[in-house]
Amino acid sequence: MSDIRIQFTASAFSALLLFLIAEVWAQSSVADQYGAKVSQLVNGMYPKLEDVYKDIHAHPELGFQETRTAAKLAAEMSAMGFQVTEKVGKTGVVAIFRNGPGPTVLVRTELDALPLEEKTGLPYASTVKSTSFGRETFVAHSCGHDIHMASWIGTGRTLLALKDQWQGTLMFVAQPAEELLGGAKAMLADGLFMRFGKPNFAFALHTYPAPFGTVAYNVGPMTSNSDGLEIMFKGQGGHGSAPDKTVDPIAIAAHFIVDVQTVVSRERTRWSSVWSQSARCRPAPWVILFRTRLCCGVRSVPISRRSAPSCSTVFGAPPRQRR
Repeated sequence: MSDIRIQFTASAFSALLLFLIAEVWAQSSVADQYGAKVSQLVNGMYPKLEDVYKDIHAHPELGFQETRTAAKLAAEMSAMGFQVTEKVGKTGVVAIFRNGPGPTVLVRTELDALPLEEKTGLPYASTVKSTSFGRETFVAHSCGHDIHMASWIGTGRTLLALKDQWQGTLMFVAQPAEELLGGAKAMLADGLFMRFGKPNFAFALHTYPAPFGTVAYNVGPMTSNSDGLEIMFKGQGGHGSAPDKTVDPIAIAAHFIVDVQTVVSRERTRWSSVWSQSARCRPAPWVILFRTRLCCGVRSVPISRRSAPSCSTVFGAPPRQRR
């Protein structure tokens, strides 16, 4: 299924870009004009794109650690004829191709993977380990960024193969640390638009478990806002042989995890969904900790709900005192 998505997203992405760059948005025959040629080009390059996808999938890297991934994308774009600048925003890549006067179109992909162990059993499955927040972890492309990068490269190749059909400037941006929420900010702080110019249009895409051959779009946001928080539950530690003399913070956290699921489904709240992601458990079965930490994710739709009261207020906790 992943391989099929690569082929389709690259074709769809290229067709959409040609639609803008050629400045023919008033015509209804754009699909007829470019669709067959784009499909032919992508079908021809698909074996190489599949190899790129599998290589990236097998060698994932975490946010701001994407040195191998960035170097691979930089080499691919440089071989096409793009002017490539690396290490923008730490590990980001910017590739520019100028093709006469016209609009500047930005095409963006992400570089990073997630701290997860892959269980697919694929012959090109990731077995990579790295360090995340001081702990060793497996790393896997579980959010589709490997597909996005393959589509990004395929889009560049397609557009350059059809460069006699359009004029303008392509700005291909590979953003680091999307999962850490700091990559875009790092690139902007490194002067992305001051150094390379501000685009007239910007494109990005994300894979989704939709039917094959489907492209979804919307005016405005399509996905939810994502915010995170950490909650520290404090108890009274001790030995497991005397639980009556302790207050187990894990039991308190477990009770919270169950109760918080009803905030959205049973309580009136402006937050659309809340769920716990991970908790730090006791180091040994006979130890009752003094405290445990719970990491949570909060999703909200639409954007206006993100400016709702803080999570502590939603959960009924008193507001934090500022000092």
